[in-house]
Amino acid sequence: MIILTRISESDKLEEYYRFRYRIYSESRLKGVFTNEEGLDKDVFDNRAYHYGWYVDGVLVGCVRFIEADDSATPIPMLNYMPCEVADAVRGYIAERRAQGQPMLEASRFCLAPEHRGLRTAREFVLAMVRTMQPLGYEHGLFDCDDAHAPFYRHCGFEPLAGAVRFGISNMHRTCTCLTYNYDHIARKQGWGKPARGHKRPCSVRRAA
Repeated sequence: MIILTRISESDKLEEYYRFRYRIYSESRLKGVFTNEEGLDKDVFDNRAYHYGWYVDGVLVGCVRFIEADDSATPIPMLNYMPCEVADAVRGYIAERRAQGQPMLEASRFCLAPEHRGLRTAREFVLAMVRTMQPLGYEHGLFDCDDAHAPFYRHCGFEPLAGAVRFGISNMHRTCTCLTYNYDHIARKQGWGKPARGHKRPCSVRRAA
């Protein structure tokens, strides 16, 4: 089982930002994420939850989670989506708030090249869902390359109506926005439902 570790110490965070930059600079998004210091960091990182997957003490995967706030841009994806798609995302956020359901955007999914098999990718995205549930987050969304949407649907994620197969001009990509509901994925995967409220759930460790 993949265990995600909370990253909060300054040296570990710098390692994590450098890891993100390296992964993106070696991908099709090379040139989109540029930084002279070799760091991938933006203003949303200041209020994000940062997690890494470590194998024998080496960072090989990461993801960040950002809770929607009350600002004009509550989550990062709203910065680059077409207006009509952004409206669908804002509608999703409003619906979750109306139901009293905290929600997150998950982004900056990165895996080292040697850990990119389908089985590992599946374990990684499911670990993402399991990690945040004990902290009270059972709903979230993220966008992905549209070609990868069938993989996420197989895992139990659902496309967001109005946010399917949209273009992002500066990235030359066609994307789809997917949502998750912990209960739905738990039933699909045959999980039990752990209690909430643990400051450090058993599936989460802090980086030393």
